[in-house]
Amino acid sequence: MIYDVVIVGAGPVGLTLAGALQKSNLLQKILIIDHQKKPQIQFQQIPNQRVISINKSSKSIFESINAWDNFDISRINQFNEMVVKDQGQVLNFKNQESYIIEYDNIVNALAKSISVEMKYEYKLKSIESKEGEYLKINDQFYTKLLVGSDGNKSQVKELSRIGTYGKNYNQMGLVCTVERENQNNNVAYQYYLRNGNPLAILPLPNPYSSIVWTLGLDDYKFALSLSDEQFLNQLNQHTDGFKINKICNARLGFPLQNLQAFRYVKERIALIGDAAHSMHPMAGLGMNMGISDAALLANNIIQNIKTGNDIGQETSLAPYESKAKVMNYSTSLGVEAVKQLYSTDSIKHLRKVGAQILNQADYIKNLLIQGASSHPLGPKNYEWV
Repeated sequence: MIYDVVIVGAGPVGLTLAGALQKSNLLQKILIIDHQKKPQIQFQQIPNQRVISINKSSKSIFESINAWDNFDISRINQFNEMVVKDQGQVLNFKNQESYIIEYDNIVNALAKSISVEMKYEYKLKSIESKEGEYLKINDQFYTKLLVGSDGNKSQVKELSRIGTYGKNYNQMGLVCTVERENQNNNVAYQYYLRNGNPLAILPLPNPYSSIVWTLGLDDYKFALSLSDEQFLNQLNQHTDGFKINKICNARLGFPLQNLQAFRYVKERIALIGDAAHSMHPMAGLGMNMGISDAALLANNIIQNIKTGNDIGQETSLAPYESKAKVMNYSTSLGVEAVKQLYSTDSIKHLRKVGAQILNQADYIKNLLIQGASSHPLGPKNYEWV
């Protein structure tokens, strides 16, 4: 069997790519493989701990592949304001368009919108170049292009011998769902604590919110050791009057890293999403950058088909790599700069002055909001529409 494209990883980024390629009607055979079991999604009354902040650009991409109508809208919360607090200083970013959505809601909606072949519980073990025209996968089938959308421990990246550089922050992101007293679900909060670590409170449909708290490794272990009541007390000490009434589910965590693959493409190989890059979650942009990767790669593949180019040749894939690298590098540098700004106590006075200036500079704030909603270097047109 010969496939046009094989996508490794059935998460939101891989499913988005499959949806865009399918909608183009230009590819005959697309396959998605994933080493995990097929998800059996059953929504509970209390939202899941794993939520994603989706921006205007990602929503537009979902709409373009007819996926948005498959979302359970009752479980999505749109917010239009972000309040950033730094030890008494307050920044307000209004009139943005962001959505807090459970990961399972995204996967479920995207899976419903596509009809490509999918293989679950199927592990990528080997890839072999075959006469320059195809890759042989696991000695079983062939593909013109293999796409790694399988996370920062990507098997595609490892088997392709593509290296990674960057750093591990030696921090964890602690997440859980909480019940809040304030019923205004139009505002998200980000608190920068004395050690510079952010605590985000993201509004879900009333009365719930999701917290994402950056903690050092020892503090993370300590937070997990606390009872719900003790942890609740810890949270409310840092939220400046924003009262949390209840911890609603288990506390989970994930390691925080800033990583980039040396290459996003090789001959018949392309990387997207966390397989290509990862960044600190403080700006809520990680998944959105991955969705933009999928759109940029889909545009590249479709353009090459239309012009008669081989979709898997490195020269054909080069424009995708160039666009995606600049987009992701610039975003990663910006997020890292903000992280360092809030982590450096010696420039606290400068942050205070900067916040006062920025609060009076609506034009600059609007530019920042526009950049977070839709990256200026991200996809603007969709070749599959």
